[in-house]
Amino acid sequence: MKRLAYTLTLILVVALFSGCGTNTDLISENPEDLIRYGTDDTFEVLTWNLREFPLQSTQTLEQLAHIIPLMNVDLLAFQEINDQASFLELARMIPHYSAYVSSATSSYRLAYLYDSRTVTVNDDYTIFNEDSNPFPRPPYVLDISWQGVDLLVVNNHLKAFGDNYIDENDSWDEEYRRRLACQKLDQHIRSNWSDERVIVVGDMNDQIAEPVEYNVFNAFLDRPAEYLFADMDIAQNPSPANVSYPPSFSHIDHILLTNELFDSFADLDSSCDTLPVESLLGTWENYSNQLSDHRPVALKLKFPGLSD
Repeated sequence: MKRLAYTLTLILVVALFSGCGTNTDLISENPEDLIRYGTDDTFEVLTWNLREFPLQSTQTLEQLAHIIPLMNVDLLAFQEINDQASFLELARMIPHYSAYVSSATSSYRLAYLYDSRTVTVNDDYTIFNEDSNPFPRPPYVLDISWQGVDLLVVNNHLKAFGDNYIDENDSWDEEYRRRLACQKLDQHIRSNWSDERVIVVGDMNDQIAEPVEYNVFNAFLDRPAEYLFADMDIAQNPSPANVSYPPSFSHIDHILLTNELFDSFADLDSSCDTLPVESLLGTWENYSNQLSDHRPVALKLKFPGLSD
């Protein structure tokens, strides 16, 4: 869970991918190799809280315009986009990438970048627009197609802070609100997208590998035949080099799959990883001052023989 962040300067001597699925550790002398992720034969999506984007207007845009093409991912879901014009300018700086930005809020917006060579956007919309208690930022849905595969991606930024206790008598308790958000998302998915390939991503502001009595994700965890957290291996084996939110040594950015995607995730070419983007900037302090206090979490899916 995101707490009052203590200062952490993290200098990576050896930067490692922490994988789930079938991923293996990678050691490289070239920092750029650590974030090269996508392939022509797999679909990739990542979630990345960009911390009040842009932290430094010119420098932040230039850094991201260099970094994002190196990742070579099909779709990027962002949180905390405070300057929509700068985000659209970022999209113009990156060849072949286009942008969608939620209009549901005027700050801390949810947004997407996508590779227009590989992804077709069929629709974009927000859900739970009038339900600000569980959803201070309405979830932002992107309906896309990739190589004939239809996918629904749901970008989230749930309520922050809390105390590892769900106060049943306070509907504005942070954990209570996050738990309610997960319950409502589960109900929406099962009622409206029961046969769809759904990927829920975002800064969820809580950890998935916690005791059941204060785990806000039980709506998903209690249905293992229906849902799978692709990043559960990271959550269960945290280290300073793999958690998504190093300032509090916590893993709070997640990627959830519905069962229509289980077989694809089980493929040997599929994986889920935290990308150590800070390695390109030399130190965690440089990274947190210029880009973010979160690392991106990325998913790679192989769809063998799938053409519908």
